[in-house]
Amino acid sequence: MLHIENPNIKQFFPLVTKSISKGMDALSNGDSSYDASPIEIYAQNIFSRVYEIDNALKNMSITMEYLRKTNHEDSEYNFSEHHAHHIENLLLRLTSVVDRSYLLAGSTILMESSKIENQNGKNKIKKALLKSYPISSAILEEMNSAVADLREPRNKVAHQAGFSNQNLCVLQTIENAKTESISIKEITDKMSYDNIKEMVSDESIEQYESVLLAIDKLVTDLINSLSLVYTGLIQSNSPIEN
Repeated sequence: MLHIENPNIKQFFPLVTKSISKGMDALSNGDSSYDASPIEIYAQNIFSRVYEIDNALKNMSITMEYLRKTNHEDSEYNFSEHHAHHIENLLLRLTSVVDRSYLLAGSTILMESSKIENQNGKNKIKKALLKSYPISSAILEEMNSAVADLREPRNKVAHQAGFSNQNLCVLQTIENAKTESISIKEITDKMSYDNIKEMVSDESIEQYESVLLAIDKLVTDLINSLSLVYTGLIQSNSPIEN
């Protein structure tokens, strides 16, 4: 289920559509701006945060589909190149879901975007949550722990070099050999190229799918942990002040 379909988020949908309708009316009248109520602005902000998380999770699910493929017959690129590309994409997106979850939590408790969308924003959110929403804070810490082992390879991909590991290097060696040399034949006699591809694919699925599933569940837990904030604002429908 998309997190935007979570009942705690879905209850904001009428407010979002109302605000969008106002915007469309303003656009058709040639106006560059329109008036939305504080609760409508809040609803749009929360919807946007959750949509960004859903979008990242969807793209990672697509990446997992590609990691299961061991043949790219219509491509000019080798299996190892495809595989490394999708692993790099996954590493970058996995950690981004954690960052976006912090932003969702910050926006939920009415922290200004300008104060949390910066380098020190996460620390400000942590401090605010720890004081008033310890359960939500603990969930986000669990998210951090889930991706902790991936941050080093993620940072390497982002700032230094492409993804690689021992088995992928073996594949690259085989793929880049112009002829089947004696040394390459020593490898393929022990395990075929196709079997090595399957092993690399299986290892990646095992490593990353469990993390993806854990993060997805934790996003659900985070939203549910903040349910009282959402329902309280909906029920009161009172002006929101930061």
